[in-house]
Amino acid sequence: MIRLLAVVFLSLFLSINSYASKFSAKLGDTVENEVSFGQDKFPLPSGKFLVAALKKWQDFRDVLLVQIDEDTGIIRWKIKLTATGNKSEKYSTWLPGQMCNLTTGYFLKVKKGSNKFACWLVESSDSEPKEIIRKATSNNYFSFGNTIYHKTKPNQGIDAKIKEFERQNNIKLPDMFVVSRHQYAKKARLYESEYYYNPEVDGKTHKEFLKDYISVSASLIDKFNNLNNVTGNLKLDASTYITQASINQKKDTKETNSENKGDLINQIKSLKELLDAGAITQDEFDKAKKKILN
Repeated sequence: MIRLLAVVFLSLFLSINSYASKFSAKLGDTVENEVSFGQDKFPLPSGKFLVAALKKWQDFRDVLLVQIDEDTGIIRWKIKLTATGNKSEKYSTWLPGQMCNLTTGYFLKVKKGSNKFACWLVESSDSEPKEIIRKATSNNYFSFGNTIYHKTKPNQGIDAKIKEFERQNNIKLPDMFVVSRHQYAKKARLYESEYYYNPEVDGKTHKEFLKDYISVSASLIDKFNNLNNVTGNLKLDASTYITQASINQKKDTKETNSENKGDLINQIKSLKELLDAGAITQDEFDKAKKKILN
């Protein structure tokens, strides 16, 4: 009996301390659809992304994902994700950070409850990710006034690695991004995402694209809610903001050529059926076929 209890305790201890410790990919890997930190899952926009930087610090796990536009060499997406799943007593509750306490912004949704909150911001942004000040109730934090702050210096996070990656690889950055920032916390669990998109690849300025980007952002947050079983007001009604607005999703050249070829074959088959049925003459068939192929 004692041995059984010891095994159960060890299993619980390992699951608690590794909850967000392992990212689902390695540095340099290509990922698509979604990624995860242990049980914490984040959706990705369409296409393939490079895992450009990883950082483990204290109980946080940070990752940078990038997607480069092949035609221009300019960055299309830059995604920064953070998760912590430590459930130990020293991290009893996370408090809403700076973003959740804003009173202005292009688009802002905030829900706060007992030991939980969710914040969603859409705005224009320059190329530099904003350092987020994380707050929590814990003996390992220091207080300033009525606020408790995490004992973390900015350069302990992933931001320095992001700059290093961009410098070493000569990444071309736009003057401005549109960005969706999302924070979700429930007791000791904290999730953060920043989805930077370059609207220049759509031929638009960031101001023109902001309204459309709310829909794109809403789709990502709705997927996040479903992947992580977020319920109630913390879902931020994201699904209601999904419209027909979209971004320029370029298909693989081979895939596009294959689709075009299949479409031509179907059109010619339809013409042949009309010819066999006597609905058109051979001359009309030949002319229409030539027009399709040209």
